[in-house]
Amino acid sequence: MTLKELRQAAGLTQEQLAEASGVPQPVISAYERGAKDWRNMPLERAIALADALKCDDLRNLANK
Repeated sequence: MTLKELRQAAGLTQEQLAEASGVPQPVISAYERGAKDWRNMPLERAIALADALKCDDLRNLANK
């Protein structure tokens, strides 16, 4: 799933995800639009987004 699909499945707006994760809304928008390459996302940012979206798979991978 894409970040946008995960966010929408969680029923969150970009603004709500930004508030929950601490990742600025314009950055979330850029990842969703492909203007920023998610593969270059800092791990801390990915974990913050995963936590806000309740995606345990990434959290578990980070703890290995």
